Amino acid sequence: MPIWKEAGNWRFQFQLLGKRFSRQGFKTKAMARAEMEKLRAQLIAAEEQPTPTVMAFSEVANDYLDYAKRRFVLKTYDKKVYVFRCFLKHAGDLTLDRIKVRIVESYLATRSANTNYNRHRKELSALFTWAFKRQLMAQNPCIYIPTLPEPEFRKVIPTEEDMARILLAAGPDRPFLMVLYLTMARVDEIFRLRWDDVNFQERTIRLWTRKVRDGSWRGDVLPMSQALYEVLKSLWEKRTHPEWVFIDPKTGTRYTQRNRLMKYICRRAGVKYFGFHAIRHFGASLLADREKVSLPTISRLLRHTNLRTTEKYLQKVDPNLRQTMERLGEQDLLADLLAGPSERAVERVKCLK
Repeated sequence: MPIWKEAGNWRFQFQLLGKRFSRQGFKTKAMARAEMEKLRAQLIAAEEQPTPTVMAFSEVANDYLDYAKRRFVLKTYDKKVYVFRCFLKHAGDLTLDRIKVRIVESYLATRSANTNYNRHRKELSALFTWAFKRQLMAQNPCIYIPTLPEPEFRKVIPTEEDMARILLAAGPDRPFLMVLYLTMARVDEIFRLRWDDVNFQERTIRLWTRKVRDGSWRGDVLPMSQALYEVLKSLWEKRTHPEWVFIDPKTGTRYTQRNRLMKYICRRAGVKYFGFHAIRHFGASLLADREKVSLPTISRLLRHTNLRTTEKYLQKVDPNLRQTMERLGEQDLLADLLAGPSERAVERVKCLK
């Protein structure tokens, strides 16, 4: 019996989740029942409320990196690892409840350039947001730290002469660069290219890219030009691996990165250094300038979801703006300027006085 009277007072007793609870000293049975229900509700609510877990930065960072390894490409994952190691070395292995705005600011102040400052802030903010959503910390301290202004980044786009010299200097890596150029692909898409993605019969190639929003993979099928067909057919006849098109001889599997290749080839070719992604820009600009291919078509080949992104790739000057600027340099207009103010202009100035 959960409620009973004993020695002139009412008392109650009940069990919940393997524990026994009791109270006594109530004047009426109704008071005892009300208190019992109140205590039961409080215990149930406390049990349902998650107990806050205070974790160390290193532990949370490792859990987040396990997630990031499945969510992002290797290059992005490696950046995150580097940032977290640097922060850990600077601040120590603090628990999340001790990581305040001032501590993050003191770390970011060690970054030499604003660009580097913003990149490290971005990666730390991603980690803290991930922890906040999992109720591991009360808030993300980075939301109170603004980004810093960055210098405008000028992309180096090779000229046709540069590309010709690069391809001649590439040696055994020429097929790799040729596939990169003839598909205008991202370099990671070529690293991931499988023979299953190459259809010689239908003359198509499928490139896999990771979506920004949810991290899922998207396969885009592109037509294969005759030049691309010949390069891939030659690679197929000499293939050394049943799955991957381009194999790292050191690991026996596909490449994940080739950071030094373009530096070596550019130095050998005697051209200013540019990276793999510049080849993608070069192909798009070549189609727009020489072949006069429309912007929507180039955007489809680049597999952009927004035409504005393609416009940034091309970095073209609006023909209307060029024509207007030419009018400033017309001989008649320049002659009038050099001849001095006209009589009408002089009279107008006098009127103003």
